Amino acid sequence: MLPLFCYGILSLMQHESMEDLIRFQEENPNYWGDQDENGVDLARLRENLKLTPAERIQRNDQALQALRQMEHARGRSATLTR
Repeated sequence: MLPLFCYGILSLMQHESMEDLIRFQEENPNYWGDQDENGVDLARLRENLKLTPAERIQRNDQALQALRQMEHARGRSATLTR
């Protein structure tokens, strides 16, 4: 199972152009949830701050592994390094 944030990445990958992405954002203004003026996901930030540093590292490692699996599935060699 992919981490939740990967589903957002996958939905972005479905957009063929920047115009599609801009149109998607305009049509779905609340898709990304509660954000600050810089676009930081405040809900995700609050949830991550509840975790211990070790738990955050573990989640980061899981996300990195998921990205590597996606790259592999697309037929590309892993370009992400730890």
